[in-house]
Amino acid sequence: MPELLMISSHFIDHGGGLERVADDLARRLAEDGRFAVTLAAHGPAPSGLAYRTLALRASSIVERLTGLPLLFPHPADLLALAKAVRKADVVVLHDNLYLANLIAQWIAQRRAIPTILIKHSGWVHSPSAVMRTAQSIANRLVLGPSLRSATRCIAVTAAKRDSLSHLARGRNIDVIENGIDTSLFSIQEIERDIDVLFVGRFVAKKGVGLVERLAAQMPECRFLCAGFGPAAPQPTRANIRVVDRPDPAEIARLYAQARVVVVPAHSEGTPLVVPESLACGTPVIASTHAAHPALPLAAILPIDLDWPDAVVRQWKAAIAAALAEKADPHRLHKAVTDHFSLIATAGRYAALIEEVVGVPYALPERRSARPEDSIDDIASGVS
Repeated sequence: MPELLMISSHFIDHGGGLERVADDLARRLAEDGRFAVTLAAHGPAPSGLAYRTLALRASSIVERLTGLPLLFPHPADLLALAKAVRKADVVVLHDNLYLANLIAQWIAQRRAIPTILIKHSGWVHSPSAVMRTAQSIANRLVLGPSLRSATRCIAVTAAKRDSLSHLARGRNIDVIENGIDTSLFSIQEIERDIDVLFVGRFVAKKGVGLVERLAAQMPECRFLCAGFGPAAPQPTRANIRVVDRPDPAEIARLYAQARVVVVPAHSEGTPLVVPESLACGTPVIASTHAAHPALPLAAILPIDLDWPDAVVRQWKAAIAAALAEKADPHRLHKAVTDHFSLIATAGRYAALIEEVVGVPYALPERRSARPEDSIDDIASGVS
């Protein structure tokens, strides 16, 4: 049975969308029975999972201060990660923004172990010229070479694939959209006592600042923000609440309680929030960046993260219209089940993994694997 090592930023308890996708995929592939699955991630591993885990320690001070997912792994755990990579038949990387993922990819290349890189994230909007410059340098010197050296590259949306084309330099990037668990995200017969719901990380590019502006202008509406991050809304008004790091079951309940979900994201492609909300029968107002052509949205609106008055007025009017309209939750749910099947997504990854395991991996010409290298040699070379 092939050994599959999957590497994510954190385990599912961290609360981010990427972590939930990694958990869903690891669980489905483990239950499939064709692979021995290990998920390596930062933080303590939850118990009772369907797959094996490798917990990595790391400093997250940069992430806490800026919201950027920059983690610095504990040196001792790099040895354990190197050993896990060497034992694997294929390594699946959930993004290449993280140092542990880049190190694992580098070790796998030296050992002729195929890698599948799944790109979840793209450009992180920042008002700081210094941060924008740093991102440009990192894209050119680190993320671009990582894309081009992976055995196979996957983008989770077509828009994200297109945004990576200049870094890939002609390298083919396939698109496999994230599926969602419609046994969890489904219609619930509970009171819809949240007027407007925002779910996501509290960072600028997710558009969380819009919620505070709208709450100030719509005092008759009840707003709720669920997520985590350095730009958490301040619940100084009676009509806005914040829920910190809800688990997936709580997120599903919040969707079912909401009358409308807003997704004012400035990112490349549709985030999980859009299909998850619709699967719960809840209308969605999304930005042009977050919209999906196959999904019925209540409105698709432009965004400007400086939030000029004209943009805020558009979102306010769209919310008022959505709250006044009676949506058909079953129609919304069906639109998602027809397109975002977690079973189908896991099946595509299973076929891809079997394909790359069966195909010899071509090492870069400038470097060949040396069987005599030890784990200590590898760790010293990447630390």
